[in-house]
Amino acid sequence: MSYLSPTLSADADLLESQIYSGFTQFFVFRIVQMFVLGPRLILGVREYHAALVAKPDTATAMTSITFQERVHVSTSSSV
Repeated sequence: MSYLSPTLSADADLLESQIYSGFTQFFVFRIVQMFVLGPRLILGVREYHAALVAKPDTATAMTSITFQERVHVSTSSSV
């Protein structure tokens, strides 16, 4: 069909190049995420843990989370 209309061929090539460009950008982003952000997160967690081990008093200064008791609320069918 593309041999009948050069415009269709150009549009298909443009769409194909846009799809290829999108996949390329996605995979480059994933590679950056895996090899840069992942190890940075691991190093940040290690640094935080080392600071907690070095100063054990700071762990007691953390605010505790309190949970409320479950209160049973009766639902009656009468309006």
